Amino acid sequence: MTKRFEAIRIIGFLLALLYVTSLAFYALYIPVVSFRLHAALLMVLLAVLFVATLGIYGRRRPARYVLIGGNVLLGAYTLGLAFVYPRVVSWWFAVGALAFGVYFCSRDVRAYFGTPVRKGRSILVIDDDEILIRTVRTILTAHGYTVAAAHKGEDGLHIAKHQRPDLILLDVILPGIKGREVCRRLKTDKLTKHIPVIFLTAKDSQDDIEAEMQAGGEAHLTKPVNRESLLVTVQGVIKG
Repeated sequence: MTKRFEAIRIIGFLLALLYVTSLAFYALYIPVVSFRLHAALLMVLLAVLFVATLGIYGRRRPARYVLIGGNVLLGAYTLGLAFVYPRVVSWWFAVGALAFGVYFCSRDVRAYFGTPVRKGRSILVIDDDEILIRTVRTILTAHGYTVAAAHKGEDGLHIAKHQRPDLILLDVILPGIKGREVCRRLKTDKLTKHIPVIFLTAKDSQDDIEAEMQAGGEAHLTKPVNRESLLVTVQGVIKG
């Protein structure tokens, strides 16, 4: 999944270069009276698409919509121009624009952009690794979540019971009560049993993952934490 997200970013970067290069190319045809209007329209469209590619890095849904509609419009428009001005407008350029419009409709791309996070969603991180807590807090708060932390299982149970977070990120190896037992206690308490738990741990064997699910976990993430996987998994669990 992470490789797919990186591929989307790389494609966005390459598209940005293509749009800027094409914009500069059509700027050369502004002095040509017979093609001036077409050149101006193409430059405006390419400039809009270039700005939309910047939204890829912020996972902005409107950027995806612009990239879909803009590329389809660009492809259809240049396809028509290719009949009249074959030396100025390439068939390949038109077909490529249409292909990218279809690409940004794909499931993987939709998953990357996702649904905007509703402000105020709270997440409790139960982990004794302060560096990890700071990393996770930085990532999640930047996307609108409120993050609380506990370094021990007992503290995590107390916070979960009194603050009722929307989601818990839980390590397996903890001082005192271990993570799986913490999850079992959460799921047997009527005040916390509805809170989804994602295990975030270095233990990643199939047996470990199965034990986490049996304890009541809804998903598994492996340390070291990956930004894209964390955001997509958290978002998917909260939405579910």
